[in-house]
Amino acid sequence: MNVLFHIDESLKWAMVLGNIQNMIQYFDQEAMHYRIELVANGPAVCELQDAVSEKMGFKNALLSLSSNIRICACRNALRGNHISPELLLPFVEIVPAGVVEIALRQTEGFFIY
Repeated sequence: MNVLFHIDESLKWAMVLGNIQNMIQYFDQEAMHYRIELVANGPAVCELQDAVSEKMGFKNALLSLSSNIRICACRNALRGNHISPELLLPFVEIVPAGVVEIALRQTEGFFIY
């Protein structure tokens, strides 16, 4: 199963990370093959900064998930929020546009949440 989680609101990080962890646990329990991608755009890219994610308490969860999922930040949102790529967690991939990344994954059969 291929699943893409999309987050564009900073206040929803805890919920999204919890949902991803629950999904991975279910897939592992059922011995199901999966691909999960997380795409952050809008203000939600701020929490992908190393210092901010640590301050907010998300850094360890993101680090743990990074070995099982692809975590992406929208380049346009980074620019719009004046965030330099060097400030991001080292495992975060930058995609040119979050909405394009979502659309591309949708054409590949990813379920979007």
